[in-house]
Amino acid sequence: MAQKEIPTVLVGKKPLMNYVFACLTTLQSGANQLVLKARGRAISRAVDVVQVL
Repeated sequence: MAQKEIPTVLVGKKPLMNYVFACLTTLQSGANQLVLKARGRAISRAVDVVQVL
């Protein structure tokens, strides 16, 4: 069985709204799921992105 690939947004140092728009664009393109990945200090930014969504 081939598994469908889940889109991923990598959160880093860019402004918060860049990641929000990337997530919205991915969801508008028909994706039902989305994965946000972050490391270190960017984890709090990833949490902020999810709260804005």
